[in-house]
Amino acid sequence: MDHNNTSWWKTSIFIVFLGAILWLTLSGRLTEITDALTRSLATYNQNYLDESLKDTMHLMIPLGIAKAGADIIEGSTTQMEANLLVASANMNIEAGDALQPILEYINVAWKLLLLSMVYLLSAKTILMGTNAVAQPFLVICVTAYLLDTLAGMVLHSENPTRQVLKKVGPMFLLCALMVMAILPLTVYGAAYLSRHTTMVLGQDMWSSFEKMGEVFSMDEFQNAEGLTEKTTALKNEVARIADYSRTALGDITLSVGKLAVIKILNGIVYPLASFLFLVWIVRGCLYPALGLGPRGTTDDDLRRLAGWLSKANQLQKSHVAASGNTLIR
Repeated sequence: MDHNNTSWWKTSIFIVFLGAILWLTLSGRLTEITDALTRSLATYNQNYLDESLKDTMHLMIPLGIAKAGADIIEGSTTQMEANLLVASANMNIEAGDALQPILEYINVAWKLLLLSMVYLLSAKTILMGTNAVAQPFLVICVTAYLLDTLAGMVLHSENPTRQVLKKVGPMFLLCALMVMAILPLTVYGAAYLSRHTTMVLGQDMWSSFEKMGEVFSMDEFQNAEGLTEKTTALKNEVARIADYSRTALGDITLSVGKLAVIKILNGIVYPLASFLFLVWIVRGCLYPALGLGPRGTTDDDLRRLAGWLSKANQLQKSHVAASGNTLIR
């Protein structure tokens, strides 16, 4: 009798607790609490994203100037003198063809910066509403737990309705954690890795792009009036850019390569690695704790990884053996 009374009191207290959580969630109070608890993390992430956006926009200014000049050159046809490119034969040529390598690098860098801008703005927008987005998941989660607890007073634990509720609650709790915790921590992990790796790599990249913007500014061509003056100005600009490209092509190649490495690491590798690591931890720890599986999935993941590495090793050995047989023949 005492045991039944104790169990009834525990169930009643748990129902009151779940009801209070549901009221806090529906009223928006829980969102305010989570906002306060995660404010330092959110501030760190927003500062990192703001700095990255600022750096990207600063890089887009000289590159935008260079791209505008490149578009003028690529779309223009002029007669070149013999000491410049071709013209001892007085031929019409596409000026852009002579500077094609450096123009290609400008286009690649511009596309990388545009993609980076899209990623940063998307991440910033998503993070601004994570706690609010998680609210519906929390409502469904708490409601499922509450209904399961109430149903437990009259239904057996093996009842199909209770089995469904036992799965719905934990699954929506994981969805809420995904939005409230994993996404912000993913950006935090990517920001931490970026600050200690790629930020150092990009320090000497600015001067190269700024110089490129100055060279491709096409001020003389823009200020020229009349077709003859514009043709002469364009010829002079192309000659100046051609001289610059001969000496700076290697530096531009290295700078664009660094930019590609930085954007790929910051925009793909670091966020993906942080996200997968956090999901792996959640799957290994919370799955059994929430009753979604008999045990964690860490052992299964490690076995799959070991099997994949073993297959890759066997495949490599078979390729080596096949190559050896070919050489013997």
